[in-house]
Amino acid sequence: MCIDGTNMTEAILSFFQQLPPALTTVILAAIPIVEVRGAVPVALEVFHLPVVTAALLSFLGSVVPALVIPSILQAIEAPCRRASKTCTRFLDWTAHHVEKRYTQRYRALGAIGLILFVAIPLPLTGVWTGALAAWLFRIPKRYAIPALIVGTACTTLIMTALTVGGFAAARAVF
Repeated sequence: MCIDGTNMTEAILSFFQQLPPALTTVILAAIPIVEVRGAVPVALEVFHLPVVTAALLSFLGSVVPALVIPSILQAIEAPCRRASKTCTRFLDWTAHHVEKRYTQRYRALGAIGLILFVAIPLPLTGVWTGALAAWLFRIPKRYAIPALIVGTACTTLIMTALTVGGFAAARAVF
């Protein structure tokens, strides 16, 4: 059975329609790329959740990857290195590339840089990418996880304000 893009989209929409709006908001916020940037507008404009509820659920959903991803990356690195020389070479090349190209500029910023990176509501600057960056830059989990959470809180506030303000302005104009 071949599933085309339309059928897949319909299946995904059907799945989410069966879930309560609060749970859907949390799940959307935990999904890479979507994260808070997509969850807040959906919660406010599709589900018509109260502003504080939408922001809190989006924040909580995005915090899950902030807590889990750094631990998972750290836990799977050693077994991957033992299992495959190709994996070891790739990880070493990536670490060397990051060290050579980026670390000098970003090392001084440390956790603050990670907060700013996650807080900026642009594509590919969310908690998933931030967690990967923390692992690549070897930021210890005790600093990375709080930085990811603070960055997520900042982007939640920014996206909530932009969504509320943007849709209010659009309604006023149209």
